[in-house]
Amino acid sequence: MGEKKLQDNIIKDVVEKIDVFKYLSIQDILSAIYAELKQQTLRYSYRAFSRDLGFGETNYLHLICTHRRQLSPRSAQQVVSHLGLHGDRRVWFLSLVEHNGARDTAQRTAGIKKAFEVRQKSIQNELTRDEMEFFGKWYHPVVRELVASTEFSPEPRWIAAHLRPRITADQAKQSLELLLRLGYVEMDENNQIRPSYSHIRVPEGANHLSIHKYHQEMLQLSERSLSEIDAEERDLSALTVVLGGEHVAQVKQMLRDVRKKIIALSEQQTDDMQVYQMNMQLFPVTGRSK
Repeated sequence: MGEKKLQDNIIKDVVEKIDVFKYLSIQDILSAIYAELKQQTLRYSYRAFSRDLGFGETNYLHLICTHRRQLSPRSAQQVVSHLGLHGDRRVWFLSLVEHNGARDTAQRTAGIKKAFEVRQKSIQNELTRDEMEFFGKWYHPVVRELVASTEFSPEPRWIAAHLRPRITADQAKQSLELLLRLGYVEMDENNQIRPSYSHIRVPEGANHLSIHKYHQEMLQLSERSLSEIDAEERDLSALTVVLGGEHVAQVKQMLRDVRKKIIALSEQQTDDMQVYQMNMQLFPVTGRSK
């Protein structure tokens, strides 16, 4: 009994030193903990790791860490207790379990939303929290681009009415205040709000989560556009192809070149400008079995 308590304390000491917020999957969190325990005790094994987390001497944790099995919500509660995760760190871990193991879009969205909120709350730096907020809501980048239009009005009701899907006047007001605080828009000498050329920075300490949340928000917009925007106003296409590693690198470069050309077009002012969202995705849908 005394030996078990000692091992529990060792595990909790190791976990206390690990920044769980660095990781976007519980597999990576558990792998980092296991690697540290292995470094302290060379003979430490995945079977011992499973035992110490309450699963008996099995290869269960090895299957989890190598992405061959998903950790169930019930087992996750057991894991966080054995690891000694409390407060925001506990919520973070459980939110990732909900997100990574979700079977539908609603569950995945709920999981990443909880993770995003707990991470934002845990950050002390106000600038970083504001930067996270910018990436966390789809309409903040849209409002920033809308400021560049010739007919722009800072009136919250005007902004709200021009966004698709609609947002509230309060959301529009808060968005404009956020953009001003971040320096992404600015007041000119005539007290008019105009775009600034301030670089949009991915917040330190939350890079991967912020980018993840941003892409998730924009993918949801894309899905909504299928039913809410007339086909004449949008262009959605998909392509399933076989590519080799060298071809993938070439396609990525082609996409980079296209993005640069589209940005150059957007800098040419015309009278009928609107804000558009363009998503580009390239990802494998097959892979070698492990």
